[in-house]
Amino acid sequence: MAKGREHLTKSRGRDSRGTRIAVDVKLNILHTIADAIYATSAGKVREAVANSRDNDATWVLIALDQTNRRMSIMDNGCGITRERFKKIFDSIGYGLLQGTNGPKLSYFGLGLMSIFQLGNRVKLYTRPRDNPEILSLEIDTGAIFDRANKGKSITQLSTFINPLKPATETERRKASIETINEALQSGTPSAMPASFTEIIIEDISQDDVEEMGSADFRVELTQLLPLRPRDSGKDTEPFLGRFIGTKRETLVELLKNADYCKAVDAYFAVQEEAEEVTAMPQLWKYFPRFNSSITFRDDNVYIGKSDDGAFAYYVVHTIGEDLQRDQGEGERETGFWIRNQNFLARRADFLDKPGPGRKPAGTIDKPLRNWVFGEVFHRDMNAFLTVGRNEFLYEGPGFKKFRNAFLEKVASPVNKAIRAVWEKRKPIIDNFVTPFAKVAEPDGPIARAQGRLRLMIGKKKSDRQFFDEARALLAGRRVQAIEDNAARVDVILSKRSQPLILWEDVDAVVRVVPTPAKGSGTHEVKWDARSQKVVVDVSPSLFAPRPVLFLGESFEVVFVAKKDSEPGVSIDSDKKRIYVNPFNGDLSQFSISILDVYIALEVADAVSKTKTELKRNCLRLLGAAPSDAAKFVTPLGDDLRRSAIYRG
Repeated sequence: MAKGREHLTKSRGRDSRGTRIAVDVKLNILHTIADAIYATSAGKVREAVANSRDNDATWVLIALDQTNRRMSIMDNGCGITRERFKKIFDSIGYGLLQGTNGPKLSYFGLGLMSIFQLGNRVKLYTRPRDNPEILSLEIDTGAIFDRANKGKSITQLSTFINPLKPATETERRKASIETINEALQSGTPSAMPASFTEIIIEDISQDDVEEMGSADFRVELTQLLPLRPRDSGKDTEPFLGRFIGTKRETLVELLKNADYCKAVDAYFAVQEEAEEVTAMPQLWKYFPRFNSSITFRDDNVYIGKSDDGAFAYYVVHTIGEDLQRDQGEGERETGFWIRNQNFLARRADFLDKPGPGRKPAGTIDKPLRNWVFGEVFHRDMNAFLTVGRNEFLYEGPGFKKFRNAFLEKVASPVNKAIRAVWEKRKPIIDNFVTPFAKVAEPDGPIARAQGRLRLMIGKKKSDRQFFDEARALLAGRRVQAIEDNAARVDVILSKRSQPLILWEDVDAVVRVVPTPAKGSGTHEVKWDARSQKVVVDVSPSLFAPRPVLFLGESFEVVFVAKKDSEPGVSIDSDKKRIYVNPFNGDLSQFSISILDVYIALEVADAVSKTKTELKRNCLRLLGAAPSDAAKFVTPLGDDLRRSAIYRG
């Protein structure tokens, strides 16, 4: 095979006068491919698996022998015939020069050379389909990728590749890794197949061995490779277990659809000691790990295909919290992952074109992108992927067609839906839920109210004088109508199973639920597609009685369910109890909530002689005209927001 190949790697063309010009490709092309296009170890293994799948393999065994610094990759594909060997090595680089439009995923010969580059020696064994003969090949990859040989003609490959020769199963077993042999003997995933290819890479660098032996490498393989999801009873992927509606079945059907998600069963083992036998577990499809409390309702799941059938997709999103709340920005895996026939092409970063002056593709911006995860499975992206596989040919017509269809069919509708919810739920959480959650905290409204009272009554007075005057002032403003222990929210919820409606308008409803969803915390935000409303379910813990230090003594804050027209706050200084009516219509309008509003009204009443003055002064205290009431407005801070009632 090594003889007579020079004419295949030297081509002749004609210049404008018809003179033939000799063209000689250098070995440097292989160095460039190995160092740049397939730069990572996982990327090289990915190419080997792409070759296997192109050769009709249904499974791939990958074993790393750490002690002897060897790796074996074996598949049950159609094998490589003598003619195929000759074509691969005679036409090395042809696939790169011609592109890869069409059904195949591996670049002709180049992917094979990239995996060879991992070690200094390679042994390859194969048995072609319908052929009892095993063929073997040995390659001195250390010489091929030696920098000293970069300038040599690619025709010199023949000096680094031993002649193709017949081999026996005994020879293959001896050269292979024991874990591979044991897997075949035990029938996991099958007995010795009728046709196969095994690539054994030897003398791998210690750095690469350590990298490939790490847990991170296994994770990277699960991200890159076209693997099937685990969905069988107790072994169901946690991600799939989060779907609580009917769309989980639809998603599983998509992930089993070979038109978009053709899978290969991959097994990966790390053999730490020489000649030992290690279990070879199967690798399963990778799904990001999201917060344990998150589930996906049918309203939050989108599954479908493009109109022309070129790609299929699923998208999930949450309402009101990040999918990966506790992870740093660089560790988040939210957004859209783009897959080429189920091989990961890239995490698409919302299809933004990279580089200076880039323009966003118009999909989903922060913070909403942290609420979205989706995968797009394209039947054949080779037409608009660069040779590196993880970048797009942004200016090509193929990519533009895909991008436009993706934006119109998938990203824009999701963006519109969650942005509408975001705009509705943000003021509810910021202005209503959060203030009640912090009512008794050191930086909450009661503590702020005490600080403002101190400024208003007199900073120079002693604590005792201040406490006495403040209690007397508040005692005169008690509203005993809401001091009703039978109307306490905790008492009512203990006797009923239906939610209490705190507040509702045409866009949203806020409810106190007797039994909150597991892991929902103080509140859970949902979208009701039928009513087109944001639904905020508030935990009863938000309105449980709680102690608070106020005016030098220990008070108890209790919440009562009274009409929205009744006052929001009453303070009983004798029983040391602060009654808060969260159903009060005014309180739901203010980020400062409860006592901030109460104190503003109290001070306005004290300095006003008429109702007109009372309204004007109250507006000033709440930030409407701070220039005329700076001594009162400044302590309220920048977070004050006026309700719609006062805007006119």
